[in-house]
Amino acid sequence: MKSHFLPLFEYDYWANQQVWRSISQKPLNNPKIENLFSHVLSAQKIWLNRCTKIIETIPLWDTQSDLANLMESNHEAWLAFLNQTEDHDFEQIIPYQTSTGVAYQSKIKDILTHLINHGTYHRGQMVLLLKPERETLPLTDFIFWVR
Repeated sequence: MKSHFLPLFEYDYWANQQVWRSISQKPLNNPKIENLFSHVLSAQKIWLNRCTKIIETIPLWDTQSDLANLMESNHEAWLAFLNQTEDHDFEQIIPYQTSTGVAYQSKIKDILTHLINHGTYHRGQMVLLLKPERETLPLTDFIFWVR
């Protein structure tokens, strides 16, 4: 399982970097773009905290400051978590509450799959919103990374 998820998290980081380069090129007209990027990074941190049982209040939809550093620290923290995880740990069930307080339980492997898909989904939204603002759009498809 680790050998499956480590490359996906490397891809996710690479794709986030592509979007960040575009976002930081010049000022944005649409603040929703930066808000979506912040949301992706906040969600990464929230899910990591759930997996590591760290209690910290992180606003899911507020635009965080210093997004570049948050992107870097999230990536490093997720790699550290994945590298210390044994294959049998991916079946571990994590109890958590949503941002609205609803209790759930999910396997670590399902959380990781969700997190990668979540980032892909929102990066697609960001690229669509960047279209009227940038001549060149970031290419974030997995196949561009894997080539």
